[in-house]
Parts: sequence; structure tokens; C-alpha cells
Amino acid sequence: MKKQILFAAAQEMNERGVKFTIDSVAARLGISKKTVYQYYPSKDAIITSIIDAALADIDAQKLQAMERQCDFVSKLTAIITVEPKLFGKINYWVLDDIKRYRPQEWERINRFRQARVTDIGRMLEAGIASGHIRSINTKVAAKMLLSTCAELLDYRFLDENNLTFGDALKALNDIFQFGVLTGPAACQENENITQAGV
Repeated sequence: MKKQILFAAAQEMNERGVKFTIDSVAARLGISKKTVYQYYPSKDAIITSIIDAALADIDAQKLQAMERQCDFVSKLTAIITVEPKLFGKINYWVLDDIKRYRPQEWERINRFRQARVTDIGRMLEAGIASGHIRSINTKVAAKMLLSTCAELLDYRFLDENNLTFGDALKALNDIFQFGVLTGPAACQENENITQAGV
């Protein structure tokens, strides 16, 4: 029952934001409020548990990607593009709600994102060491990824461009890994950058 309550609450939060009520969760499941409170002492506890579960889901997917027997590019792609799937499709405007009304939870999400980008930075360093990618400033690359991911969470941008967050992450990954130049121009530009000491 605890898991059912959590999933029902996640659906409520996805539809109503953090202003969903215990009444609406109970009604969705056809149970009493008292039953909900037997498993969760408050709505705050439910929201915390939803975020815990979503972050754990991302971590589990990341671990699976790292353990997968595949090439470096496939692993990097999997790690950059991972998003929570446990509760199904997420309305990303809910994150605005969390940012506005639950600053402590928002700070926790930010710390998680920063740790994730640190992991990507370490993977880039390993990619440089193994010769899979050219020498780059991994700290700048990691910061760039963190900032861009934050911007891509703007649901207005996603809606205006008919994109899901997953679509946006895939586009980010494509640009990040393969750049914007083509053919000889890309090779010449990389050589110029290297000679300039960038």
C-alpha cells in the first residue's frame, strides 16, 4: 500500500504541483486519509519520498549504464541523457513549483545535479586518458553541462519548441559530443584551438 500511495501522490503532484492534497491522494486510491497517514505522517514526507525515489531511479539507471558492456560514446550518451522514468512522463513545470514552494527540496535536487555533472566530468577525464576524446577542460565542460541542463528544464522553452526534456537532452548530447562544425572545418578549428592553448 505504501508504494501505491507514493505512486498516486506522484501522479497528483504531476497534475496539480506541490499543492496537491492528502484528500486527493486518498480519493485517487479509494481509501481514507487515515490510511494514507498510517504510511506517511505528512504531505511533506510524501513529497520528500517522491523526490528520493526519482533521484534513486536516475542513480540506478546511471549505474546500469556504467556497468553495460558497450563503447565509451554509448556510455557517455546514456549518462548525459538519463532522466527519471519511475513515475512515467513528468510535467516539468512541476519543478518550477518545487523551486518556488519547496526551496529545501529544490536545493537537494540542485546538489544531485551537480554531483551528476561531476561524475560526467570524471568520465570525460577517463575518456581523455584512454584516447577516446581530445584534451579539453573537463571542469568547463562539466559546468557547461550543468548550466545547460538547468536551462533545458524551462518547460516554456520545451512547450514552445514541441520538445520533451528527453528530446532536449538528446540534442544537448549530440551537440556536446559531436560539435557543430563538419568535415575538414571541424578538424582545422580543433587544431587552431589546441595551438591557441584553449
